[in-house]
Amino acid sequence: MKKIFREPLLHFLLIGVGLFFVYRLVNHSDTAGDSDQRIVITAGRIEQLTTAFEKTWQRPATDEELKGLIDEFALEEVYYRQALAMGIDRDDTIIRRRLRQKMEFLTDDVASLVEPSDEELAAYLAEHEDTFRESPTYTFRQVYFDPEKHGDTPRARVAEKLVALRAGQTAVGNASLLPQSFDVATRQVVDGTFGGGFSLQLDELTIGDWQGPVRSGLGLHLIFLETRAEGRLPQLAEIRRVVQREWSNDKRIANHRRVNDRLLAEYEIVIEWPQEKAVTGQSDKEE
Repeated sequence: MKKIFREPLLHFLLIGVGLFFVYRLVNHSDTAGDSDQRIVITAGRIEQLTTAFEKTWQRPATDEELKGLIDEFALEEVYYRQALAMGIDRDDTIIRRRLRQKMEFLTDDVASLVEPSDEELAAYLAEHEDTFRESPTYTFRQVYFDPEKHGDTPRARVAEKLVALRAGQTAVGNASLLPQSFDVATRQVVDGTFGGGFSLQLDELTIGDWQGPVRSGLGLHLIFLETRAEGRLPQLAEIRRVVQREWSNDKRIANHRRVNDRLLAEYEIVIEWPQEKAVTGQSDKEE
C-alpha cells in the first residue's frame, strides 16, 4: 500500500481530482438546486452547522437556534450568489489569494499522503549531512581582558599574562559577566556568548594548554581548551521523525513547483508593459 502512495502518477491523479472538486466548490455550492433561484440546504450541511455550534458553545443547539443557523446560512448563500452575479469577486486581490491558498492547501494534502521508505530517508539523510549533523562541543576555561584597559598594546600585555598562566601562576583578567568556564558547550552557545565565529577560533587551538589571545566581539581572551568533540551525524533511527519532516517539506515544495509548471503550461502568458516601461527598456538596449 505504501508503494502505491509513492507512485508519481497517483500523485498527479489525486491532484487532478482535487482541483476538480475545488472548481466545483467555487462554482457550484452544495446548496444549489435546479436553478440559480433555488437553494437546497442539505442534511449534510445542517449536520455541519450543528457540529460547529456544539464545538463553539459546548452544547447542542435548540430548535430555535438551529432555525437561526439555517436562516443565516441561506442568507449567506443568497449574498454569495448575488455577489457572483454582479462580478464582485473579479479582480479582488483578497479573494484571488484565498482561492490560491485553497488550491495550494489541496496539493499539500495530497503530498502528505506520501509515506517515505527507510531507504528514501536514509538517502535524504546522506545527501543533507550538514543539516542533520550535531554541533561540535567545547569544554574550556577563559580569562577576559578589556583592550581599552591595557594601553596602546593590549595584545602584548595579554601575552604577558599568558606566560604567567603557562608558568602555573594566576592571571587575573578584567571583570565581566562572562562565565569563566564552559562545559560541553555547543557551537551555537559559544558563538551566542562571544560573537559569531568565535568557535571557529577554538577549532584551531591545541587541547590542554593556555593559548591566545583570542579576539571576540567583547575583547581578548586567554583560553584553556580541555576537550573538543566533533559533531557527529546521528543514525536515521535516532532522528527519523526530524528527517521525515524535512523530507516531506522538500517534497511539498517540489510538488508546488510541478503543479505550478503544469498549470502555467495550460495558458499563454502575454505581458503588456506600460508604454513608459517599454520605452525605457528600448532605450536601455540601444545604450
